[in-house]
Amino acid sequence: MQNELLTAEGVKETELSATAAGISEHDLMERAGKGVVEVILEKFSSSSVLIFCGLGKNGGDGKIVARLLQEKGWPVEVVSLSNLPAFEEIETLLSQADLIVDALFGTGLSRPLEEDVLKLISIINAASKPVVSIDIPTGIETNSGACSAEWIHATYTVTFFRARTGHYLLPGREYRGELFVKDLGLPNHLLPPITNYLNSPSLWNDSLNDPQPHDHKYDRSPCLIVATGCMPGAIRLASLAARRAGAGLVRVMCKREEYALFATTAWGEIITPVTSAEDFLKWTEDTHFRAVLWGTGTYPHDSTREQAITILLTKKPCVLDGGALSSFEGKTSELTSHLHENVILTPHEGEFLRLFPHLAFLKNKTEKALKAAAEAGAIIVLKGYDTVIASPQGDLVINANAPTTLATAGTGDVLAGLMASLLAQGLPPFQAAAAAVWMHGEMANHKGLGLIAEDLLGEIPSVLQMLSKMRGVNR
Repeated sequence: MQNELLTAEGVKETELSATAAGISEHDLMERAGKGVVEVILEKFSSSSVLIFCGLGKNGGDGKIVARLLQEKGWPVEVVSLSNLPAFEEIETLLSQADLIVDALFGTGLSRPLEEDVLKLISIINAASKPVVSIDIPTGIETNSGACSAEWIHATYTVTFFRARTGHYLLPGREYRGELFVKDLGLPNHLLPPITNYLNSPSLWNDSLNDPQPHDHKYDRSPCLIVATGCMPGAIRLASLAARRAGAGLVRVMCKREEYALFATTAWGEIITPVTSAEDFLKWTEDTHFRAVLWGTGTYPHDSTREQAITILLTKKPCVLDGGALSSFEGKTSELTSHLHENVILTPHEGEFLRLFPHLAFLKNKTEKALKAAAEAGAIIVLKGYDTVIASPQGDLVINANAPTTLATAGTGDVLAGLMASLLAQGLPPFQAAAAAVWMHGEMANHKGLGLIAEDLLGEIPSVLQMLSKMRGVNR
């Protein structure tokens, strides 16, 4: 499947399974080399090629690429780390080449690069020639996307079996260029169990449903949004997103003294003032409301934390966002003791570190999210350009369709409303989170440059219609 992702450990396991099935290492390398050449022939006319080969399998792939291109009459020069020329000579070779192939280090690299390799990478990048990297650009870590002191800036990357998590995580994602995945003809059963995925509708679209003839507003997934007057615009964005995404009714619950603030701008939401803790509990426990959103547009006070606990004790599906997360800074164990499997937490990096400071040492975003999800027993949506969704069971989704235009105030409020709506519609929390994040990115792509958070709301119907058509085709 195109959205399955492998770690370095998964790649090694696949290679061992292939060998046990009677496919030799040489045969795998031959197939890999042919896959790389296919991409080179697709993207380039006959060119002078300079191939840098390491000492391991990646270097072996590079030598096969050299042979296959030479058989087609392409001029090819190979430079091996085992007999590295002087850097002046390398610079001369680079000036004469039209195309560079990076076959220095692949998936298996787990140690820091040596100084001569770092210098070589710097010279390669300075040549400003197109680069095809085999497996993953040298200097980019396979699992985390982390970059070493120097790393290859690839034009194209050709990898095998399945894409790697590091191909889609920052900062490495910015430097792998266009990605090609060659399956090498291996049957799927040789791959290890897959727990990492690239976010796509194939993971969750079948769980969405179109409105039915006998539906009324209480059938169509009503949800409850708890508001404060700190940032009323955030509540407006979240509540409109929830309604647009399919919630037949959205009730916004606020303090009595803030009723006018919300009621004067409400169009289709029901604004409900509460006057006591008993009133608050009554509405949060009301069985009409199938999901709750709390924390959007809220400051992290003690009362914020207390209300979060009240909501969690109902065991309803809920999204904890913004101030509700930061209100547990220094009190992580208090939060995790109340969390349950129907909760989605939506931290950005700063909020994540307030909740899980003991995980700050981890540089791998997927590892951080997975450890936090396991500790919390809830879904973690670690937001960013490369948003990661992690479950306590070890499932992980990396999102890659979000444009940079989403880095503007209020877009996270829209995302929180989408999640609450999908939870209310009955999607399991992991799927609700993944679907909302993908839809959020797609809505932004539809709008393009100049995006502000309010623009996302008008794009929800077209994204829902597209997903509905996809379900129709697949059924």
